Amino acid sequence: MDSQQYYKQLLEALKIDTVERRTVLQGPYIGDEALLQHNTVIATHSRMNHDWNDPSYLTERLATDVHLVIFGGGHIALDLYHLAVDLALQVTIVDDRPDFCNQERFPKATCLCAPFEEVLGTQQSWIRPYFIITTRGHAYDRLCLKKTLRLPHAYIGMIGSKKKVANTFDALREEHYSEAELATVKAPIGLDIGAVTSSEIALSILAQVISEYRKNEQAVRLDERILAKQATGESHILVRVVEKHGSAPCEVGFQLALFADRTLMGTVGGGAIEARAIKEAQRMLMDAQMNDHVVTYDLSNEHAGNIGMICGGVATLLFQRR
Repeated sequence: MDSQQYYKQLLEALKIDTVERRTVLQGPYIGDEALLQHNTVIATHSRMNHDWNDPSYLTERLATDVHLVIFGGGHIALDLYHLAVDLALQVTIVDDRPDFCNQERFPKATCLCAPFEEVLGTQQSWIRPYFIITTRGHAYDRLCLKKTLRLPHAYIGMIGSKKKVANTFDALREEHYSEAELATVKAPIGLDIGAVTSSEIALSILAQVISEYRKNEQAVRLDERILAKQATGESHILVRVVEKHGSAPCEVGFQLALFADRTLMGTVGGGAIEARAIKEAQRMLMDAQMNDHVVTYDLSNEHAGNIGMICGGVATLLFQRR
């Protein structure tokens, strides 16, 4: 399977659930890998047939970065946006009012200024997002909940009193939404911290979102933007952290991509490791004869000071031609 088809398959699979990736890290086929979902191989990027149950292969659970899709651009959305930006979460705002959905109000968010039904009736690039429903009216909240329940998602929360939530659920039951579907909705939204102000409500919502995505704490979170670019088929060098010991400033799963147009996306932790990794990726991009390989960077305390680091540790990076 070529790179374009491989990453398209990964994108589609992540919309359904987490994906398991298994990667060969030793021998002549370093860099070969496979994707599994529900214990079934769904895609491979390899030069030979492997036994993907080999315990020596690196096994990772893959998800995507947390993406908040907020319906309604009012005060709660604005406070929630600022908290989310501080946590480096991806945010999309949906509202049909230009005064409440614009780049001046939400400079680091994607703003979709259009009717809710239009946005939800159009195919979006979202990958199992966290839907937060805080519109200006019950009818809009019900519409958004009705549509999002049938879309792939990691979380749905809807603001409102217990009475409003009960009435909304009763209306959806009449439209044949199941109890299992309704049970997934966090409503009233947010952790019960006695929140009153919009800032407190936003804090309670984000706390609940955090408690949800931390259940998948061991998952490697992939950047949707990198995945989208990979799925175009543009050739690139992918750099992945595959092993870490000590306090090196990275985690297994961090990745950086150097594309043929010299665009860099992602990170392997910054600092000296990233500077060295970029140079190695540039060398590999220029030398078509270089095969996939691993490089270990030793930042142990006795060496760290020599390269301007105050932390130690050892990190192993995999360089793959894609």
